[in-house]
Amino acid sequence: MSLPKRSGSRASSDEAVRQSVGDDLFMLTLSENNKAAIFEHGLTKIIKGETEASQILRNLEQWDPDTRSLFEPRSASTILSTPFRLLFPLDAGPWFHEDGFKDGYYVRNGSSSERRSSVLVSNGAAVLADQELKSEVDFGRRLSSTASLQEPPLLERQLDSTLNSTYGSIPPSMPEANYRPRNSVSYLGRLEYLRGDVPVDDDSELPSKVPHRLSATDLEILRVQQVTELPPRAIRESLLDAFWTRCYIWTPVVDRSWIDQRSPGTTSLLLQHAIFLAGSRVSAAIPSYPSEDFYKKARLLFWMGAEDDPIINIASACLLQWWNPEGPERVSLDTSSFWVRVCIGLAYQVGLHREPNGKPDAGLRRRIWWSLVTRDCLINAGHGRPRAVDLKLADVSPISAVDFDGESASADLFASYVGISCILGDLTQSYLRKQGLQEQKRSLEDRLFRWIKTLPDHLQLCRAVEGRPLKSYNFEARQLHVQYFTVLIILNRPLDPKLSPSTASLLASSYIAGIFEDFMARDELRYLGPIFTFYCLTAGMAQLSCYRYSEMVSLAEQNLDVLARALEELSKRWPTAVGSLKHLMDIREKATQRPHFGPFPDISLPCTTAQFFSDFGPDLCRMWHLIHQRLPQAANFAPRDLEMAGILHGLRTPNNHHLDLEVPTDVAAQRLMNSQMPTGASLEPTLLQPQEWFGPYAMGNWLMTDWDQGGLGW
Repeated sequence: MSLPKRSGSRASSDEAVRQSVGDDLFMLTLSENNKAAIFEHGLTKIIKGETEASQILRNLEQWDPDTRSLFEPRSASTILSTPFRLLFPLDAGPWFHEDGFKDGYYVRNGSSSERRSSVLVSNGAAVLADQELKSEVDFGRRLSSTASLQEPPLLERQLDSTLNSTYGSIPPSMPEANYRPRNSVSYLGRLEYLRGDVPVDDDSELPSKVPHRLSATDLEILRVQQVTELPPRAIRESLLDAFWTRCYIWTPVVDRSWIDQRSPGTTSLLLQHAIFLAGSRVSAAIPSYPSEDFYKKARLLFWMGAEDDPIINIASACLLQWWNPEGPERVSLDTSSFWVRVCIGLAYQVGLHREPNGKPDAGLRRRIWWSLVTRDCLINAGHGRPRAVDLKLADVSPISAVDFDGESASADLFASYVGISCILGDLTQSYLRKQGLQEQKRSLEDRLFRWIKTLPDHLQLCRAVEGRPLKSYNFEARQLHVQYFTVLIILNRPLDPKLSPSTASLLASSYIAGIFEDFMARDELRYLGPIFTFYCLTAGMAQLSCYRYSEMVSLAEQNLDVLARALEELSKRWPTAVGSLKHLMDIREKATQRPHFGPFPDISLPCTTAQFFSDFGPDLCRMWHLIHQRLPQAANFAPRDLEMAGILHGLRTPNNHHLDLEVPTDVAAQRLMNSQMPTGASLEPTLLQPQEWFGPYAMGNWLMTDWDQGGLGW
């Protein structure tokens, strides 16, 4: 019995390809499409998940238990997406069950006096039983998660000479068209404007990707940099715990199965070093294993192309933003603003900006996409630079509990984080465009009001009783509210810096100072990301705006002292805080040299603005009593027009943006989408437009130049 003949030089995607690799061995290459035809009769696509994965494992058990053990720890998505290459002796019939294959997909001619163990090669990495793995191949295979890496004794086995390549991958004669992992397929959207009457497959009849092989020079560089050296078990677990606890909740770009279901020898080295980097940035310093070492090793592996899976590449590069060794005042290839654009460029290539319908890793893709959107918004706010993402060209649905395997608390936290970050990004982007801010203000206010009113109860800061006392301490909830109050500060800045300070900005900045005081009392500043230096700077500048009023300066000085101490502490970990602290102290010196105006002018806090503070009490705000005792008694907190804010129209639906955006017209589909969105997930289309060129300012010029205009009005 022989394999079907192939016409031409390119195999059909539904055909298993046989390749002779020795006198008595043959190899079968099984793609995602033909896997169904081979492993389970009647199926045309592997899309049903665990059932097909179990069927594959059952067939592997029939062939050889040792082969099955290589894939048993893997997730279903990995099993389904891996292109198998199986090596069998020509007399495989006696121990190889025909039921697992259709007729014609294996041969039984030739003879061999003894049984040869099978070889399973996944994504270009081979494992051959009863032989010793050559050192160079061992080293190359340890680099990528797409290799079938196992700990000794498997890693001490040797490959047949015909498979002796850098990754122990495809022999030189193997047809290149058969190497095409699912995740390496690039997204192309050009048919949206090129498609005609005749259907066209943009990926058809193209040669597939040639597997990447590291050269001898590459391997030598990696050896010199000691990229395969990992910390001891205790330190690894400590850094992993720090990552899952402090980093993952804000950057959920890692699939837990990549780590939890694999030993260190089977996990991508790039991913491991990236995770250790992130974990080390929110942990006490370990002199023997500094963060910089993890960063340098991960960066080298990334640029060498040691990892074949683009999703893991994107996730790892996203985590490299935790290094951030330079302040925004300097041009650097290592800062978060650089890496976020690298990530977004790759994300567009992979198609993460499109709704991942039917993909087994849809939840992971959505988490990565919204993580990148959030990082882009925060970097825009903190640096005052144009964003890289245009959400009008994306159709990814908002985060839901499904994306977190049913963990509603994690989904609520991340969805709330994405929502407030998008509002902050849209607000600061409006300032950078120097036009349309007033037209956007009402829309931004409505979105912010809806965000705070739909925030899940466990993330609220205060109890909903008389006096609004604080709830039990929640570190993550306080971080969200720092962002919320930062938006209030910027949203309520007076247009003319010579006007009296904004009462709302003073209240909001005083709340931020109170929250940072809590952070310092609990020694939690080390768990904060670098964007919190920007929040400190924003709050500090708002407090400085009342330095010229004698009755306010004492309270402002107390708040500013807290913020300055926080920046000083943050500067030990994040260089971005150095510039922020310097800016704050420079402005403080100028403010103290100006004459005092005497009493603070009449406090103005319109009811519609006061409503943004109605959910909070005085515990975190030093300026609460001074401001509230001077408010007119008639200034009741009358309910804001909820319909105007979009609450009654749809608590969790995208806001009716002022821009002429394309919105879903299918009402049923829209209702279904609305019903699946978690509390707090107000993800409105953002104001991403082609940007004008800005001056070379390291941070938003709108935040710094008011002093040059003769005042600082907030």
